[in-house]
Amino acid sequence: MAKRYIEINKILNFSETILNKKNLNYKDFVFNHKDQCLRKILVLTNFKDSTVGEYINSAYNKGIRGLILDRKVSKSIIPEKIPVCYSKYLSSNLNLFLSEIYNDPLKGKKIIGVTGTDGKTSLVHLLAQAYTAVGKKVGIVSTEGNGIYPRLYKSEYTTPRNDILFKYFNIFKNESVNLIIIESSSQGLDQGRLNHIKFDTSIITNITKDHLDYHKNYSSYIRSKCKLLDMTHKKIFLNIDCKNSNRLINITSSDAKVEYFNSKYKISSKHKTLLINNSANKYNFSVTYSLLKQMRITDKKIIRIFSKIVPIPGRNNIIRKRGFAHFIIDYAHTKDSLEALLIDIREIFSLHANKLIIVFGCGGDRDKRKRLEMGKVASSLCDIIILSDDNPRSEKSTKIINEINEGISESKKVYKIANRRNAIKKSIKLSNPGDIVVIAGKGNEETIDYGRKTIIHNDIECVKKLINEN
Repeated sequence: MAKRYIEINKILNFSETILNKKNLNYKDFVFNHKDQCLRKILVLTNFKDSTVGEYINSAYNKGIRGLILDRKVSKSIIPEKIPVCYSKYLSSNLNLFLSEIYNDPLKGKKIIGVTGTDGKTSLVHLLAQAYTAVGKKVGIVSTEGNGIYPRLYKSEYTTPRNDILFKYFNIFKNESVNLIIIESSSQGLDQGRLNHIKFDTSIITNITKDHLDYHKNYSSYIRSKCKLLDMTHKKIFLNIDCKNSNRLINITSSDAKVEYFNSKYKISSKHKTLLINNSANKYNFSVTYSLLKQMRITDKKIIRIFSKIVPIPGRNNIIRKRGFAHFIIDYAHTKDSLEALLIDIREIFSLHANKLIIVFGCGGDRDKRKRLEMGKVASSLCDIIILSDDNPRSEKSTKIINEINEGISESKKVYKIANRRNAIKKSIKLSNPGDIVVIAGKGNEETIDYGRKTIIHNDIECVKKLINEN
């Protein structure tokens, strides 16, 4: 604690001297060279040597007055007469500094963290709807938007940069938010974006394999998820049906109380829902039910709340139109999430004579091992497979599609159509009323990333437009 105050005071004293003013706050600092820099101090942490000079020069041209860096850099890249403060402390403690200049915006707030491989975003929004229905003012940070629910702003990241997070925390403070729910990605946790945040409750939806291109191995991926548990001081909810739940308990340093949930809960057969009644939603309803019961909400009221929960865009969205197949758009982009989705669809819609058609691909520059696995899943559960683009990035579309195809049985009908709009159009042509067409992988994303170019595309809007043209 003493180290914290010594370092923060050193930074603030430096800044007060440079800016020639007292009582500094967040308005006196900038954390990205692309933002407004005039008469501010640029703070950079965990930067790359190859780009830091460019960032500093850009901010200098915009009028910065000083620099705060978490490690020393070559003097040649520091503009003349720009003072610099070095503090190794900031590399892992940036949030403590942000809390200081924002005047402790999380003080007195109840904070729930949600992480896992699948279902994070859906659970965050389910919780937000449920807590709002019982009178709470809820702030959320998630893939599908940040803000005071339901007035959300689009987000580029699941868990934004530290400084962006604190901008929202400050809004939540000023608007007297009661509860904050944070979707916590493995990368965000690993990069320290949530460091030193005291979570009252954390929920792990499940842990399977994902983002191994970033984490390099499964153990590292699990350890990053465990950081959320380490910062939780009251209650941890774990999926009892996930084989990795006990592994998390064995490595966490938290002494919070652990509760387990499964897909069954007291009122599961008593409430209707506007969501697809699949396994992922059952788990999410189950843990939400537990949290509401801890608030002493009656079953009767919870049944009413659950009946009004609406799906979020790109997660289990069903598009229906007379004379067409049912179209299901979902973000499923891992082997396990795709398999669970397709098994649930076959069970829920009782497919016998009707066809199950899928349109999907895999992202470029990401874990290549899952391509074959996802091909095998589609091969075992779908009647017709259309392989298409899903953010190829710097890789060639044909290469990714062919690697997925290696997992598909030769007896299956497979179409390789890189252009995603044309692939969806083909699925409409191949389907009949009573069939199910699953369009997986991108959910509500607005673009397709081709590395040097990005094109506008949204699966939901594309389906609606194409079936309305027919």
